[in-house]
Amino acid sequence: MAASLFFVALLFPLIAADDIILKPVKEGKQEVALVFIQGSQIKPDQYVPLVSKLQNVSEFSLWVGIPEYTADLLVPIDLSGGIKRVLGEMQLKNTTRVFFAGHSLGGALLQGYTYEHDQEAPGQILLGSYLQRKYRNVTYPIPTLTVSGELDGLCRVTRIMEAVYHQVIHGKSPNTSFPVVVVEGMNHFQVASGEPPFLVMDRDLKPEISEDVAHSTVATLMAAFIATRMGNLSRFDVISAAMQKTKTFVQPLIKGYEMEGFYNFKPPCYEKPPSSNCIVGCPWTSSFAMTVMAGLKEAKVNVTDGIHPVSQVIPDYLPKINNNCTGGDLPNCTLEIVTVTANKYEVVDKFDTGFVPTSAKEMRVKMKSRQAVMEATGMGNVDFNKTDGGSLCKVINQASYDWGMNNIGSSTLTRFKKYGEPMIMGEDKGPYNAGPLWIWNPLEYISKNVSGNLEIEVRSIMMRTPTDYFIKASAGFHYCKLLSPARVMEWAYVDGLRAHFSLNNKTMV
Repeated sequence: MAASLFFVALLFPLIAADDIILKPVKEGKQEVALVFIQGSQIKPDQYVPLVSKLQNVSEFSLWVGIPEYTADLLVPIDLSGGIKRVLGEMQLKNTTRVFFAGHSLGGALLQGYTYEHDQEAPGQILLGSYLQRKYRNVTYPIPTLTVSGELDGLCRVTRIMEAVYHQVIHGKSPNTSFPVVVVEGMNHFQVASGEPPFLVMDRDLKPEISEDVAHSTVATLMAAFIATRMGNLSRFDVISAAMQKTKTFVQPLIKGYEMEGFYNFKPPCYEKPPSSNCIVGCPWTSSFAMTVMAGLKEAKVNVTDGIHPVSQVIPDYLPKINNNCTGGDLPNCTLEIVTVTANKYEVVDKFDTGFVPTSAKEMRVKMKSRQAVMEATGMGNVDFNKTDGGSLCKVINQASYDWGMNNIGSSTLTRFKKYGEPMIMGEDKGPYNAGPLWIWNPLEYISKNVSGNLEIEVRSIMMRTPTDYFIKASAGFHYCKLLSPARVMEWAYVDGLRAHFSLNNKTMV
């Protein structure tokens, strides 16, 4: 035992030897300290250029401590020890206020530490990270600045947009407490310097601003936040201007995710009474999908969509037409149609890592068939094979793709047209007229190389039945696995760029 303790005692200084302690560069100012938590596999000294710039632009005498964790791999159980170690290594006064910052995984773990152990901290800064969803329904006690890059390939900008939606646009706390900023043109690694680790090299996107510009921008925001939390509220003007620019930047994404009926903006109402706290139906289904499916030239449709699990059988939510237009005055007739939608999200997204897409990977939509709609307008017996025999889900998915591309930011569209993998709509698969088969078979995303050009073919899974179907309760339906307009936009902002615009990709376009 004694020999083991002696070995640990010898080893500990070696583990701690690469902690970074930066003394203040300004004298005669109020003393403040910052403990900065490294990202996975990024060495503490790779953050020195950023925090040195922070020391120079800060109005305080700023100590900085960056603990190094074993093999530069941070695990929750080690976090506290590293923080205590650098706090002991810095020569702080008893009155010194200590701020915290973390990059990437460091930020993800830091927020739990401060929540559990240091709720009196004046503030924390999350870089390439964000406050996780699990804190959304609690009063998070530590004021937090979130800063991330538009071209962050690990902490995707769509997840930061979600933070803007909740913390800035619909936040209950003052904006000075939980500001969120997207730095346009910056990627994940530009918070640090030097050689990126393997995972960053593999997943991060190429930046469109220099490292020096990125460091200056981030350091200025960090300094303004620290000053604000120390009582100089006039310094928040810097963050406020950046937040306003960020709100403008993310507005197209918010619009696309609202069109999807994004569950992480508001949960579905399901059987609950409609309220402002939940989503009743999917706007894409009610505004576009069913209208395209109906294919009417004269009569109109008014669609009421409800979000419900498609596998639910008691009660069984099914599409229906509540009236008809048999009076002959089609231009003045409106069919009242009920549809059902259920969004399906990536399984891993429940862990809220920002690593996988946050938009729905498919929209499971139950609609009335075009035949049923046309017969409800008084057209008599309509040929089902002519009305519903083609790939109507493909037509709706093309409309979703077009809508997404028409609504993304102009600079994003320009970048995607140059570097992105386009989505091409393939023919519908089916019919899968046994309900479970339609539910279980996913919307397909098939990567293809067509004459040297990469593209993604999207194929819907469909179920369709004529109005004289032998099972009357299932007659006159047309179900589609639909492409979410939010997934189209997320593809253009992040995942559709990976083939030609990631750090490790040398492909010329």
